[in-house]
Order: sequence, then structure tokens, then C-alpha cells
Amino acid sequence: MKTIKNLLSIFVFITSLTFVSCTDEPIEPSLLNENPDLSELLPIITTTTVTNTVSTSAVSGGTITTDGGYAITAKGVVYGIAHNPTLSDSKTNDGIGSTNFVSVMNNLTPATVYYIRAYATNTHGTSYGNEVVITTEAASHLPVLTSAAITNNIYPRATTGGDVTANGGSAVISRGVVWGTTANPTVPSTNKTIDGLGIGAFVSTIANLNVAPGSTVYLRAYATNAYGTAYGNEITFTAALDLADYSPAIMSANINGVQFDNMKPYLYDQTGIDVQVLNNSATIGAPRYLKIQGVTNDNLNSLTEISLYIPNNHWAVGTYPLTEKTNLTTSLLSQAQVDLPNVAGSPVATITAGSFTITEFNITTRRIKGTFTLSYTTNLNPGVTYQITTGTINYGLDASYIQ
Repeated sequence: MKTIKNLLSIFVFITSLTFVSCTDEPIEPSLLNENPDLSELLPIITTTTVTNTVSTSAVSGGTITTDGGYAITAKGVVYGIAHNPTLSDSKTNDGIGSTNFVSVMNNLTPATVYYIRAYATNTHGTSYGNEVVITTEAASHLPVLTSAAITNNIYPRATTGGDVTANGGSAVISRGVVWGTTANPTVPSTNKTIDGLGIGAFVSTIANLNVAPGSTVYLRAYATNAYGTAYGNEITFTAALDLADYSPAIMSANINGVQFDNMKPYLYDQTGIDVQVLNNSATIGAPRYLKIQGVTNDNLNSLTEISLYIPNNHWAVGTYPLTEKTNLTTSLLSQAQVDLPNVAGSPVATITAGSFTITEFNITTRRIKGTFTLSYTTNLNPGVTYQITTGTINYGLDASYIQ
């Protein structure tokens, strides 16, 4: 029995030595620091005091004290309706580098408390500045408006507008429509119109949607006063497909017994367009003209030209008389002009009769087609009447004719 007790004592002694040995064994340093503190490697930033707080926007920013020794790859402010917003909340993106920056927060909800922090990111992570708290203005200070339905949706343009029914107690200094390929488009944006100021209905003509044909387009009317920008209801539509006919413009005519079947537009040689709009800055109700001009060859020195001037009240299928070109600022008549080759005496032609028939005026294919006949005299052979017969045109309509 005594022998057993001695053996147990020896076992306890050996076991205690083992535990002491394990306790004194050096520990791998990496195991003591599996998550080292990287705070010294992160940027140091403070949040700028918020200014220009209105109902839907505010301005803040950040001051960067140090980049932590590593280049800053992103910076801006984060904001939300809960304390300590992070990158997973709403944020601005204000470039890179360690310079101080200004941030504009848009699309805020009126009469709402927001928590804002500046942020800066380098390769070791993101740090945040102090939290700033603001309350946006009530929406009653903003204009009230609605968006108009889309019309004339023909690639690449469309017509819409809006109606400002109240100015929110401050004059409306800008209005128009803004659009994009994502919901709730806002200003500032390159895809917008500017359609005057004040309250009331307005029309917005979009000459170029600047989106791919067939894209889903989101559009809202907007109005801005001293308190901020308000938006009308959102309209969604599909940008029209490009159905334009891009075939070359051609004029043909029999001029005094000589047939010209490939009269190229003089305008295209000069400006790259088929049809020019004249008197385009005219007041409302005054005529504007499509100038359709064909030449017998590509020599721009001495040539025969036929020019037709079609006022906007004749931009439709029908037959209209052609008279000698007189005054494009007042006349609502279709007019014509013929320039003859530069021969002896530089003969001047005078239109004595004529008619022009528009057989197609298609803003979808952007073509104007038609036929015409003319009779004219010249000062070279007084009393002799010359004829232009079997005239035809098939020209492209450029976007400017509907602006």
C-alpha cells in the first residue's frame, strides 16, 4: 500500500513539472497579434459643417489631416437617417487624393433629420470623420409641379414639359425636364432642358435624348427656387428606334431638254446637311423655310442650281404654287430660285410659274419627297420661256427643322 502511495506522489510531481514546463514555453508572437491595430495606417478626416441646407439638398465635405501614409482612393460624405452612417448608406464620391473637398447631397427628404460623416479610403481601409446632424427644410418651401406626357417620341427626340402650379413662396428661377436611364433623375444633369422661369405650363422639346434607341427612359419635370429643386411625377417611356432613311439626297430634273438624274445637294457639300432651315429665329407665327437645293455637278464654281423654299405651313403632303423668291421673312408662299451657268452676260433667271407637290413628309424616316415643275425667263433671251420639268426630290430632314 505504501508502495502505491509513493508511486502516486511521483506521478503528481512529474505532472506538475509538465504543467510548469508548458506555462513557461515561449508563445509565437503572431498568435498574440492576429488582428493588429491599423488605425495609424488609416486617413484622419473631419467633417465640414453643413451649409445650404434646404428641403432636398445640403452641402458638406471633409478636411483630411493625413492620408495614413497611403494614397487616398476615395473620399466623400456618407449620410442617412440613423447614427454613424457608413459606405453602405447613401454617399457622395468626391474624387481621390488628400485635398479637402466639398460634397453636395441631393435627393434628401424634406423635414427629415440626417446624420452625416466625411469618409476617406486608402489601401488599408476607410475612416470616418465626426458626425454632423442636420434637419432639412419642410417641403412647403419648394415649388409644386407636374410632368407632361410624352409626345413626338421619334428618335432621337421627344416632346414633353410640365406645369408649375405654385412657387413655394419663392420665385421659380429655372424649370424644365430632366431624364436618364435610371429612376428619379435629378439636376444637375447634362440630360435636361431649360424652359424659362416662373409658374405656369411649359413645353420642353428634347432635340436629342442622348440614350440608346429602345432604352427605358425616366423623366421628371423640375422647378428650382431659392429653397431648392422640386420634381413632378416620374414618366417612363421607351426611346424610339432609329428608323431614319439614310440614303443619299437626290434631286433630278429636266432642265431645258437636258436631263440631270443625280443632282447632289449643294448644302451637303458646304455644311454636311441635306435641308437647311431658314428664318429659324423667327417670332411665333412667322414662317420658317426648308431650303432644298440641288446642283448639276460637284464643281462649286460655275454650276446650275435649283433652290426650293418651302414654308412651315406647307410641310405636309399637298400641292403648292411656286413663285419667284422674294422675302422669306414675311411670305407664306412656296418659292423657288434658279441660278444659271455663268455665261456671257451672267444671265439672271426669273420664275414665271411653277408648282411643288410634297408626296411624303415623314419625321420617322426623316425624309421629304416630292415633285416640281418650273418655267422661267432670262435676261439673256427676253421673251423666251424655259422649262424645268419632271423634277423630283428625295432629301433627308435634319433635326433642326422641328426645333
